[in-house]
Amino acid sequence: MFNKINNKTQKQLIDEWIKLKPKTTPIVFTKINPQRIAIKDESNNTTDSYKAKHGWMMGFHYLKNYFGKNFVYYLGSTGNAGIADFAYADLLNKLLGEKKVIVVNFYPKHYDDKLLGPDSKGRYTNGKQFRLEMEKYLCGELIRVDFKEKYWFDNFETNYTPCLDKMNELEIGKKIGLKKITRKNSMDITEGFKPTYNQVMKETINQIKEQYGFIPKTLAIIQYGAGMLFDDSKALAKKLPIDFMAVSSGNKNTIADKICDSSESWQENITKLREQGSTKAKNDGSIIHHVEEQEIIYAMKQFDKLEIESEPSGAVGMAIIPRLSQLTDKTYELIIVINTGNGFKKTAHQP
Repeated sequence: MFNKINNKTQKQLIDEWIKLKPKTTPIVFTKINPQRIAIKDESNNTTDSYKAKHGWMMGFHYLKNYFGKNFVYYLGSTGNAGIADFAYADLLNKLLGEKKVIVVNFYPKHYDDKLLGPDSKGRYTNGKQFRLEMEKYLCGELIRVDFKEKYWFDNFETNYTPCLDKMNELEIGKKIGLKKITRKNSMDITEGFKPTYNQVMKETINQIKEQYGFIPKTLAIIQYGAGMLFDDSKALAKKLPIDFMAVSSGNKNTIADKICDSSESWQENITKLREQGSTKAKNDGSIIHHVEEQEIIYAMKQFDKLEIESEPSGAVGMAIIPRLSQLTDKTYELIIVINTGNGFKKTAHQP
């Protein structure tokens, strides 16, 4: 895979990397009793989810800021982000001609037994199948850790560095010639690059303009896990006639596993979210509305009717539409929802 004959300049490699950028995904325009809906469908993206944009941005970040250096990116992911970053790490090192970048994923041990699904086709998978899929990549290192013992994210302000310590204990840096992994030759990318996901909303806005010739009064309903997609989308559209609504699950056993912030790192109180119907985002105080499991299942059925594949987390934006009138007294000409994809379909079992 790595032939060590690449003598191209930084600019040449950046130009080649730009050609690998995830392609524009379609919007499906439809109506639901009788609301006009625009569904941004990320299910056929490079890695089957919008997280492909995260993996691509990682490579772009490296080529612009650390070109020629040996570097470690690390994160905590149970699925889509880990797979996207591993896949693009392989592509990046192939482009470089040698293995200079490693992505390390801290993966919770208990997740092997986690049942995931169903998706919109009624298929199930589990955390172990996700892990095995990630372990196929050449430039990704997966470390299984116990999230019940400690919180596996570094905090340099308090000198709490379990990730750096564990990577050095396992001598992972030596695989790319680093004696020690430090803050200077590594980056925690759990919260992504800013802005990473605004490309989703940028494409959406342009596609709506192509359809209508303008942007009508619109509500964008966005899934809220760590809040990255919500924050990036909202920042991009702040001068447009688009309001934003955040939705999530406060159930630790939810089928929409990827949007339950069980650690309460990004959402104030998931118990309040579940029992009282809403909580606040720690970042900016935005209201996050709760969605029920049955609402998510119903939304996936709606996707299936439209021949759109979705995992539960991808359907959460659609899930709340039937009761929008209970949550806002505003009327909108158009509702935007984002099907963030179906990242586990490769490992899913047929019903």
